[in-house]
Amino acid sequence: MNFTFLHRPEPRKYNYKPQFYVPDDKKPINEKDFNPDKFGEKLRSNWERRRYSRKNSTGNMRTVIWLIFIIAMLVVVGWKFLL
Repeated sequence: MNFTFLHRPEPRKYNYKPQFYVPDDKKPINEKDFNPDKFGEKLRSNWERRRYSRKNSTGNMRTVIWLIFIIAMLVVVGWKFLL
């Protein structure tokens, strides 16, 4: 059993071969179907739509909470004056 203080083991090597690898020269090219500019515009519009819908849903929820709070306060004040 050899033991040394400054020995660094070799890194482990592996032989990874992807199962469905297609080299670049054999990849199908569909430039007419994919337009990077339109893709970027569509992505940006989706992000804007999601951001806007989140703002609206948060605003609607705040409105509902405030309405429930106001109605509860009116019920408490009415209950105090009636009794």
